[in-house]
Amino acid sequence: MTRLVDLTIALSSYDHTLELTNGSVQIAGTRPNFIELPIQEMLRRFVTYRDWDVSEISLVNYATLRAAGDDGIVAIPVFTSRLFAHSSVYVRSERIREPADLRGARVGIPEWTNSAGVWARGLLADMYGLGPHEMQWWQGGVDRPGRPGVLDRPHLPGGFQLHCSEDRSLEEMLWAGDLDALIAPEVPESLRRSAESGGVIRRLFSDVHAAERAYYQATHCLPPMHAIAIRSDLVHAYPWLPTNLYRAFEVAKRRYFVRLTEISASRTAIPWAAAYVAEAQRLFGEDLWPYGVESNRPSLDVLLRYGAQQGLFARQLSADELFAAVEPFVDGLV
Repeated sequence: MTRLVDLTIALSSYDHTLELTNGSVQIAGTRPNFIELPIQEMLRRFVTYRDWDVSEISLVNYATLRAAGDDGIVAIPVFTSRLFAHSSVYVRSERIREPADLRGARVGIPEWTNSAGVWARGLLADMYGLGPHEMQWWQGGVDRPGRPGVLDRPHLPGGFQLHCSEDRSLEEMLWAGDLDALIAPEVPESLRRSAESGGVIRRLFSDVHAAERAYYQATHCLPPMHAIAIRSDLVHAYPWLPTNLYRAFEVAKRRYFVRLTEISASRTAIPWAAAYVAEAQRLFGEDLWPYGVESNRPSLDVLLRYGAQQGLFARQLSADELFAAVEPFVDGLV
């Protein structure tokens, strides 16, 4: 009897991975134990301590590690989270009316390497001609001052103005008028307070979907935020592991979209879900959530360009060197 490899896998709860985590889809050759932690803790602990065998990981942080020569983990081209960053930019209504008004502005970010911030700075440069060197950046805790790890100052190229806020949260600074804008991956409490106080704080883009659609049509990017990474010693011991993981994630994803578009019974509590999927496919293509390097090359190339422009990488990276080699998916596995 072939011995199964025990794996501890840290993964957030996603509908498109459900049949993997509930055991309906098997990872061939393995006996997985899935764990779920708060997302930021999970991402930080795997990058720092490698506490488990396989983990969801920030794609930006992973690329930064690879560029710095850390080959202790290796990713597969499975992207568990994708988000446009347009809805992550919040501004003072009386000062910032359009993207051009951000030139010279004071902008808060939780961390320079935060994925939403990397994509937001990139889209402002690509779509509106606003280079990150044209703004003053303040790094710190979004909702509390001095969160551990947030105040580590990255090594940036000349021309960037990056300050650290140690005694005040970024939201406090925005509300007090000491910042003009904030880029945050989660909706800040100040936006709710703003709605109750006459709209002092608002999103930069009033029609987020239109801005995101224009960005996609210009760049062909559906921005990948997270990937799946494996400890490299396991890949050396079990060379088949990356492919088997990749195929299992693909099967789970395909089953999810079958459920999502079923019309004989509603598998999701969203009216017209199948119609929304069909509408999205007209823009993004038949596979709305592609895995693999080639299917994601435009997005990966843009992300690596942004990272290089923003001083994240110790050397230039290519999409191909980020990921373990995996064999193509075989139709019929579903």
